[in-house]
Amino acid sequence: MHAVPAAVRKLADGIPHPVALIGCRASETSLDCCEYDLAVFSPESQSSRVLQAGGHAVELVHMPGQVKNHVVELGGMAILKDTSKFELSSAARGVTPEKYKRALAVAGKKSLISSLFCQQKMGHANHPAVAAMWLKVAAYDFVGGMLAISGSRPMPLHELEQVRQADAGGMAEGVEVALECIGIERATRPAISRSMGAIRELKSKDYDRDLFLSKAEHLLDSSMLADCYYYAGRMAAKNLAGRKDLFYGRYPKLVQLALDLSSDVQHLEKLQKRLFRAANGVLKG
Repeated sequence: MHAVPAAVRKLADGIPHPVALIGCRASETSLDCCEYDLAVFSPESQSSRVLQAGGHAVELVHMPGQVKNHVVELGGMAILKDTSKFELSSAARGVTPEKYKRALAVAGKKSLISSLFCQQKMGHANHPAVAAMWLKVAAYDFVGGMLAISGSRPMPLHELEQVRQADAGGMAEGVEVALECIGIERATRPAISRSMGAIRELKSKDYDRDLFLSKAEHLLDSSMLADCYYYAGRMAAKNLAGRKDLFYGRYPKLVQLALDLSSDVQHLEKLQKRLFRAANGVLKG
């Protein structure tokens, strides 16, 4: 982990709850464009938001409920502010490597189940673009699930690099199918530009819109086209998965552009069968 800037520490110190640095900045995988994710352990639920501290982007991520329930976050965090009774430090010490790995595996299996659920929705979609959308959402869930099961906490901006670095044993074939569903070979500047235009519209009211755009632009400027394509699609998939069916029916072109969807229905159906076998095989294994 790199040193936490003084301005970020000062911001954390002014928050009336325990605060910890989580995400990629608490690891060795961050890029210059990455924000500082501050987990705020408060009893009440609050909305997350993005702030600026000394020229650094900071995202406040609220963690309601008991501290000990956030095992995955506790496993890789750096404590910036604790209570007088050191509740955060105590909870973090209780997260052994084995406990952390089990919690990741549980989260991973939930993602694989979500992938199967999205594949089911693909079969019930009444528009080709919506069917293709659900397959892509399912593929992202699969990749995230497999990373977690393999012991890596999925981080959207870095997931493609995490896949490259992961121990391939047992997950290579399934992830290869998922990346084919995502269409990583279509990662060109024109495709990314079209997607970004649609995602700007999709995320027009999201608190993290500008943060997303700055990170995507950094990847583009660094000629990390595959990573940018993957990340943009990942964020679009997350946004679209939470929409109502009425939205998909009303804006199929926006859905198609945001996720750079293929219209080859027969090919997508073949991919879905392969992705289903991969997800089902891991869950039953």
